[in-house]
Amino acid sequence: MKRFQFFLVAHPLQGLGETLLVGLALLNAAAHLEGYAERFVFQTAVFFLCGLCGMWAVLRIRLPQLNWKLQTLWELGVGLGLSLVMLFPLRWLGALFRWDALWRLSNWEDWQNVIVLGCTGIGYVFSRVFLRLLLKWNRMRRERMLWSLTHAHLTVVVFFALLGSLLVFLVTPYATTAVQIWSQTKDPLLSLFTGVLITLFPAVTLITVMTVGTLAVMLPPLALFSFFVARRTTRRLETLAATTAALRAGDHDARVAVEGEDEVARLQSDFNSMAEKLSASLAELKEERDTVTRVLQSNRDLVANVSHDLRTPVATLRAAVESTLGQWDNLKPDEARQKLAVMEGEIQQLSGLIDDLFTLSQADVDHLSLNCAPLDLHPLIEQAVNAFAPLAWQAGRVEVAANLPDVLPPVLADSRRVQQALVNLLRNGAHHTPPGGILVVQAAEEETFVRMDVRDTGDGIAPDDLPHVWERFFRGQNATAESAGLGLALVKELVEKMGGNVAVESEPGKGSCFSLRLPKA
Repeated sequence: MKRFQFFLVAHPLQGLGETLLVGLALLNAAAHLEGYAERFVFQTAVFFLCGLCGMWAVLRIRLPQLNWKLQTLWELGVGLGLSLVMLFPLRWLGALFRWDALWRLSNWEDWQNVIVLGCTGIGYVFSRVFLRLLLKWNRMRRERMLWSLTHAHLTVVVFFALLGSLLVFLVTPYATTAVQIWSQTKDPLLSLFTGVLITLFPAVTLITVMTVGTLAVMLPPLALFSFFVARRTTRRLETLAATTAALRAGDHDARVAVEGEDEVARLQSDFNSMAEKLSASLAELKEERDTVTRVLQSNRDLVANVSHDLRTPVATLRAAVESTLGQWDNLKPDEARQKLAVMEGEIQQLSGLIDDLFTLSQADVDHLSLNCAPLDLHPLIEQAVNAFAPLAWQAGRVEVAANLPDVLPPVLADSRRVQQALVNLLRNGAHHTPPGGILVVQAAEEETFVRMDVRDTGDGIAPDDLPHVWERFFRGQNATAESAGLGLALVKELVEKMGGNVAVESEPGKGSCFSLRLPKA
């Protein structure tokens, strides 16, 4: 439900009508006054009537939301209308109902009463200007702490000025006379109205005049003093607010200079600490985002490339199975053995590709299991060479050998992953070495690493392809159809996860050398 509002909501015509009714009510009350000091009462009541009617219009008529020129014309027009209401309808109706005691019992001339009533509109205009300034000041002190602190200082000044003016009024002879006049009135209505007109209204008028006079002298220097006193604190808060806005806008390097040792200084320091933590958190989030983006891109590449890599061995295997089944009755044992060997080779290639894909997927999401422990490379290399040599000779007439020193220091690595990386290098070398070539595994001790080299006598790698051989799905100029572009990428992932590094040297036509460095135990 909409909250009831009374002030500054009435249409000008409605406000002027209400002002007329207020004036008539006061005239009706004054028409029944009899008793002590009537002439003095009615002389004061003329000002009271104009002041009360004017303030009713000031507080009831709404403020227009226009530009300053139209607002000025609006207020001047309403002020003129208020003066006309006081001069004509109010005076005429008062005379019609014989409520014109204010003018009959006063010793003023009629033209003097006309001037006082006509000035109501002028007072309205100045009061509305003061009201607008007061509303603007109230809005400024709500929006800016500088003005809020200045307002607090000035409120204290106004309070003491008002208190001093009240004390001055109480010790004047006028106050004593007013109390005596109030005590001598007998009629309750007359006592109330006389008291208001003789004591309250003049007292408020006198106190207001004295307060305004005091503030006119004291307020400017005190306001200037309050402004500069509050300026130091508010300037630091404004700087902090501006820095906060810059941080919110995306400038994560924004910081504020810490000044002083008070609460504002602690707030500045806490803001800088918060900004540092926010920057660190955003950097971590960005790193996580890049990781997720890289994984998603890798998965897209996987879908795009693996479909072909899986299709080739599956198609070869299917063709071999269909051929074998179709010729089974007439198939000789040697031919059957040869076809089964082809199937076995395709199955091994398909199994190796699946293993490589699974291992790389685990590495992408940091789920790659590693059990690093001191490891002797001698038996591991010999076992891998002895297991792979027959396969390489049978598939491509490539000889595989190991050339190892008598003693090698142990390395800190996962034996299963080292063997997997070494087999991938052997398989890669065998694919790129022509029949009659040699594939040699060597090892040597370095300062903090043990290096394993896999050398081949193949065609070598083109210089333009050399920087990319460790990338996933990369196929160089000399790549074979069996190459999926995953073996070397898997080797790099495994070795780096164990704290080592990889390298490659190659010369077209003279072969290549792939090196693995594993940290010493």
